[in-house]
Amino acid sequence: MAFNPSPTGYFNGIVTLASGDSTPSSGVFFPYSAFESYNASTSGDIRQLVYSFIENIYDEYDSLASEDKPSKISISRTSTVPEDNIIRNTYNLVINLAYEGLLVVNE
Repeated sequence: MAFNPSPTGYFNGIVTLASGDSTPSSGVFFPYSAFESYNASTSGDIRQLVYSFIENIYDEYDSLASEDKPSKISISRTSTVPEDNIIRNTYNLVINLAYEGLLVVNE
């Protein structure tokens, strides 16, 4: 599967809200179902939400074949077990930005 730059390629059910919608402001809506390990009814913890967000991005990126990964962004994860019953995930994101405007460099 080739790289899909659309956020919908990474988050199932994402909706872009434009000004004038029946929402209080414009922006992006992520349904909780877009996060693989976050359940709003059982976890109200921001740490779980952040973990679910970044893990989802990592999993989608990692599932791409090497030749299909974007060349201007890379994501890696390392996992360690510093003590019993603890797993520590460390994520590294590298994003190439254009100097002018700080936009992600086109592929």
